[in-house]
Amino acid sequence: MEDSHLLKEIFQRYINNECSEQEVKFLLEHFKTDSNESALREIIAEKLTEYLSGNFEQLPQMKGSFDETFDRILLKIDRQDAAEKIESGSKRALVLKLLGALTVVLIIFQVFYIYNKPVTKTGASVAKTGKLKINIQPGGNKAILTLQDGSKIVLNDAKDGTLAQQGNTKVVKLANGQLAYNQTNTAPAKVLYNTMTTPRGGQYKLILPDGTQVWLNSASSITYPTAFAGNERNVSITGEAYFEVAKDKSKPFRVKSANQTVDVLGTHFNIMAYSDEDAIKTTLLEGSVRVVENNTTSILKPGEQAIVDKQGGIKITAASIDEALAWKNGYFKFDRVDIKFIMRQVARWYDVDVVYQGRFPRDEFVGKIGRGENISQVLRILELDHVHFKIEDKKVIVLP
Repeated sequence: MEDSHLLKEIFQRYINNECSEQEVKFLLEHFKTDSNESALREIIAEKLTEYLSGNFEQLPQMKGSFDETFDRILLKIDRQDAAEKIESGSKRALVLKLLGALTVVLIIFQVFYIYNKPVTKTGASVAKTGKLKINIQPGGNKAILTLQDGSKIVLNDAKDGTLAQQGNTKVVKLANGQLAYNQTNTAPAKVLYNTMTTPRGGQYKLILPDGTQVWLNSASSITYPTAFAGNERNVSITGEAYFEVAKDKSKPFRVKSANQTVDVLGTHFNIMAYSDEDAIKTTLLEGSVRVVENNTTSILKPGEQAIVDKQGGIKITAASIDEALAWKNGYFKFDRVDIKFIMRQVARWYDVDVVYQGRFPRDEFVGKIGRGENISQVLRILELDHVHFKIEDKKVIVLP
């Protein structure tokens, strides 16, 4: 019997409470890895289809609601996991909890199918009801390029091909929407600088003259020379950027942000340096970097994060790589953070203003949400307990 058929058969017996001890163990082993989450979704979605047999016009609406409920359950269990501080040895207990919770989804949707009625609301919609009327699209590839002479090019509107000539370097928009610099072998007579800026609700990828790749998050900027001359490669950023630095031992690569400098030779790392955050965070994936803040210097190893807060000093901690690179990989990832930290990310990506009303408990959120979702989907997933939302035009009001 093929694995997919076997999984479906055992899952059905699990729902019916007919699984043997060996079959439960088989499910736990299969679904305890993130890579098999899609298989679990598929099996449950198929069961929903069976329950709705003969009423297929309902499936698109049910599919969206199913995905949202699935994500809600995952996020809720993640939060319970953090709150209860479940040890690594009880991973199977957590997966069993997940499987048990997800079987309830089938019952929820049977009831939903029978009793759900369209509800029409007017005015600003409150997420307590589960109905967010006003929807705001997620961000996308948007950026403005400022040339040496101060002229600006809106990159998302520009056609593919050569956009400008900067000294001996051509500025080119590639077919995949990235910006690149094609430099001749002639040494530049004068060093020229360009600045790429992403608005709120924007992100962009840049290939520097030396081949270094830079991903720029929303509400960020990077200033760089159009040709790297001399013995160093210096750039400066605001906001957040991920770097994959081209190796060149003869020319160290240096990134300046706020009150810190990061020196590298060739490596992969992320810097978050938003002015509205409490600290600058530099996360190293590969290679080695030196973080300099005033007279303090620290060397990072892969998997470590340097935190420079506004009081000064460098703190080295173990990094959550998945969380640090979530924005680049297309999702939000929260690891025990408060609602205000989350909403700062939401504000940047959806280009909204956030207002808080009332007092909020010090709850910590743990979970993952796709950045491709409309804002209403993100807010519904966040709205598990203790926090609710109201949307008025481009303003999100957070309510306890």
